[in-house]
Amino acid sequence: MEQSERYITDYKSKLYQTKQAIAQSSDNYQKLDLTLDLSYMYESFNGDSTLAYTAWALQMAGELGLPEVMADCEARMAYLCTFLGSQTESLTLLQRLDKSALSQDGLCDYYRAYIMVYGNLGSNCQIPAMRDEFYQKHLTYMDSLLAAAKPGSEIYLGYRQPQLVAEKRFEEALKMNDERLNMTQEGTHDNAIISYSRYTIYNAMGNRDMAKYWLCKSALDDIRNAVMDQSSLISLAEMLDEDGDLERANRYICFTWECNRRFSPHMRLWQMAPLLSAIEGNFEAKLNRERQILTVTTAAASILLVVLLFFVVHFRQKRKELARAKDELEQTNRRLAGANEILRVMKHQPEA
Repeated sequence: MEQSERYITDYKSKLYQTKQAIAQSSDNYQKLDLTLDLSYMYESFNGDSTLAYTAWALQMAGELGLPEVMADCEARMAYLCTFLGSQTESLTLLQRLDKSALSQDGLCDYYRAYIMVYGNLGSNCQIPAMRDEFYQKHLTYMDSLLAAAKPGSEIYLGYRQPQLVAEKRFEEALKMNDERLNMTQEGTHDNAIISYSRYTIYNAMGNRDMAKYWLCKSALDDIRNAVMDQSSLISLAEMLDEDGDLERANRYICFTWECNRRFSPHMRLWQMAPLLSAIEGNFEAKLNRERQILTVTTAAASILLVVLLFFVVHFRQKRKELARAKDELEQTNRRLAGANEILRVMKHQPEA
């Protein structure tokens, strides 16, 4: 966490290099590819920018007469809106899309957007019947995505694994997660995502130690890759708060708050606010308890010091009294010794 700003600076340098490549290119198709690259690079770094570059790519694809790329960009924008918390915009984009114009990747984004939309709507719905309807649509689009994705691909495995966890088929889920980890490079953002996914397996199994291990690994990789859309560290802060490790929980949630402010200052923070408030409240309560204990301890120490001082003074007075009594006793003894000597002498004198 202390090195976070250095990682952010390094990542900004990579973004700048891609922007420079766009500015220097004279090939419009290459510019489109680089713009899409920027969109993906910004996806975990800044929500507004990833949307902006996707919209720019959409415009460029229209100018170049590439309807499939245009449709894919719209599907991607719909997906991006969902995890930025904008469900209405996502649904609007999805409902005006021609699904038949999408490539396979675009079709996957299309289904992913619907999955996220109805999952978010269901989790925030207060009407039971409507909530059930949203969750049913969520499951329907999940089946559609798994049918559209290539078996063995990351997107297929990433959505199939949670189903195995929900079915309590944990060993199969772990094997699938192993397969996913082997498909990525250690220390990358993709590896961090899969590590977080592994945490969800152990968490469902009730193995808290392993769950915490994989959360820590995911969080470290996120920080090293300048990920501002924090998830792992948020979950880790919540877990530590439950464990009573309030100082670390508060430090981590404050760090993720600042990261998410950079990621999307006006779209995501409301989602974190309740958790931030709860963890900060627990930490403040702990500090108050510690201050109270410190106050009581200080008062007790002060009283003890006064008592100790009293006994020291009393002891010194007694020593002085004892010393005076000793001197008086010695004087008395000397007088007695003198009187005894006189008596002895008088006893041995001859009678007149």
